[in-house]
Amino acid sequence: MDTFKRILDDVDEVDLTPMIDVTFLLLIYFMVTTMLKQPEAELSIQLPGKPQNSDAKPMEMLKVRVGDEGEVYLNGSEIEDGFDLTMPDLVANLKTQKGMRDQLISSGARSKEEAELKVEIESSGIAEHQSSISVLNACSSAGVNKVTFTFQ
Repeated sequence: MDTFKRILDDVDEVDLTPMIDVTFLLLIYFMVTTMLKQPEAELSIQLPGKPQNSDAKPMEMLKVRVGDEGEVYLNGSEIEDGFDLTMPDLVANLKTQKGMRDQLISSGARSKEEAELKVEIESSGIAEHQSSISVLNACSSAGVNKVTFTFQ
């Protein structure tokens, strides 16, 4: 009975020192390995600014329209590519336009802001997306960097 009383009266104690040490080690580990958010000032983003020459009038942009059935029109005249996904006629026309405008820039007749080739792709709401993507690929093949989209 004496042994039984001693077992019941015995109080167990837990030493919290190792647990506190482990907690601090984990805290230090997560503080060291966490990537902090990069400040926005250090991001390399070029924001649009106002044009250098305010009196410069840009040349008219080319308008490419994708019809309801996937037919493609360049400035109102239909491109006869026969629904070829590579659109060689459109690429040739765009390369010609880009070459003429690049020649104007290199000769100094026009500034880059004025003569740079810009293309506006207008797509019908019911046209297949592949047609618009093919036009976009044709622009890329011709070296056109400035493209905008509009929808009917």
